[in-house]
Amino acid sequence: MKNGRALHSALFLLRVSGVSSTTRISTTVPVKVAKTAVQRNKFRRKMYEATQLLIAHVVAHTHIAIIAKPALLQSTQKAIETEMKEVFVKGKLLR
Repeated sequence: MKNGRALHSALFLLRVSGVSSTTRISTTVPVKVAKTAVQRNKFRRKMYEATQLLIAHVVAHTHIAIIAKPALLQSTQKAIETEMKEVFVKGKLLR
């Protein structure tokens, strides 16, 4: 996703592209952030859980890629959800 815009947060980076046939959200936890696959999957599930609260309100035909930053490892689920909503509002991704 080279086209589009980037939105930064303390916990993650959002890459947004408006050229999708449907609304899609994908999450990534790089090896630099979490060394083992078990850790990466755990934090991917936490990020997906936070997006489930927002998916119904996301602007249509948008592809959003969420990339974790190292600060995510020390965050609680509530902090992840709050930060996710703030970034989506900042990027005008919610209807």
